[in-house]
Amino acid sequence: MTTKKQRQQMVAKKTESEKIRILKIMRDAEIYTLTLDPLIESYLDIFEIYQTMYMEWKEKGFPVTQRHTNKAGATNNSKHPLAQQVETWSDKKTKALDFLGLTNKAKAGKIVTGGSSVRKDEELERPKAVVDELAAHRNKWRKS
Repeated sequence: MTTKKQRQQMVAKKTESEKIRILKIMRDAEIYTLTLDPLIESYLDIFEIYQTMYMEWKEKGFPVTQRHTNKAGATNNSKHPLAQQVETWSDKKTKALDFLGLTNKAKAGKIVTGGSSVRKDEELERPKAVVDELAAHRNKWRKS
């Protein structure tokens, strides 16, 4: 078991290393601008909260459920609050990364892989549609 102060120091170290990592990735990808600083700070706040919740949940042994006794005296299993919090903050962390453009989801439509086989001085011609016998027969009877 770690103390609260030790956990805070560990989270601060992880947050600082995450900031360095994010900035390095963004500079290498040439997507960093000063206008993204507020988003980066927001992401780091989310990351810090996520790490805090995750460390507490880890220290408790990653319990998925906890037992809860209601007013009537019945005991039920319910989802552990830390498990819910880690899940929630993980989703928020992913959304923040998406806003920063650091997920592959944002890049999928923009990147074209492979080069074109057409030279720049050539025009690309579309192939003519091939009409098979069945389609020709259908068209013949639809027009009448």
